Amino acid sequence: MNVVFVGAGQEMLDLMKSLKPMCQRLSAICATAEPSFDIDNKCALLSYSQLEILQSMSLALNSCKEQEMATHGHVANLELLALMCHTPTEAMTVFNQSLNTSNSVLPMSDFATDLIAITYGGETVVGAKNINDLKALPKEVFLSKDVNTSLDAVAVIEDADLIIFGPCNPITDLMPLLLIQDIRSAILQTTASRLFIDMPNSTSTLVNSCTSAEYLHWMKCQIGYQFFDVTISNQFSEILQYHYQESMSVSPDDAANNKTLGMLNALCEVPTAVSLEAMTKAKLQVTPVRY
Repeated sequence: MNVVFVGAGQEMLDLMKSLKPMCQRLSAICATAEPSFDIDNKCALLSYSQLEILQSMSLALNSCKEQEMATHGHVANLELLALMCHTPTEAMTVFNQSLNTSNSVLPMSDFATDLIAITYGGETVVGAKNINDLKALPKEVFLSKDVNTSLDAVAVIEDADLIIFGPCNPITDLMPLLLIQDIRSAILQTTASRLFIDMPNSTSTLVNSCTSAEYLHWMKCQIGYQFFDVTISNQFSEILQYHYQESMSVSPDDAANNKTLGMLNALCEVPTAVSLEAMTKAKLQVTPVRY
């Protein structure tokens, strides 16, 4: 099975390592950290920041005793490749090949861009760190510059059997990727199952200011499409209510791309004790099936 992770963060990496033995090929497309200096002057430095993060993820994902012994050599090779290659994607491709593995970790783009938010008060907030400090969901988010993802990233999505979004900060670790047009097109055209894993705990003031259902609905409005089919969340009743409302959409585009309709109908027709209690709390109308 070919599995692709989309996002960033230690929680995502831990899950990748756990699933690695069950995957024929495991890939990750990662949002990378934004250095805190002027947008116009940070492109080169961002490339090195990307390489450092992606290199660490590749080593952690593919490490074994022999590879751990050669870690210092791999790091030196990567630093040389960063000088010789034109893009972080090219450097990472050669670096992943040096690990002798089919698993790969890729940046969301080879070009610098920032996540920008506009609050309802008209304030412009630049960068993931500052956006995470907001106390309420902003009116609008967008990328400071439209960028493309690499052909390698598009290819792994096209070949995927399962795409897993997260677990990570959904707003600052996931949305930047979902706003890239190439990734949007690949996600909407894929035949793979699409699973979103909610962040169990977050240090983000913004994420903690709302429920999972609220920020998922807000994200869909911001990016303009439904990016997942099924959700795993610790806020069961909230997510169930969101799925049910989305599955009842009358929009032809939503109906064509939303694969949760059958699952939710079945769940509501034959509810378990747990799901029945959750749906009651979520104020959904449920009629138990009598035999």
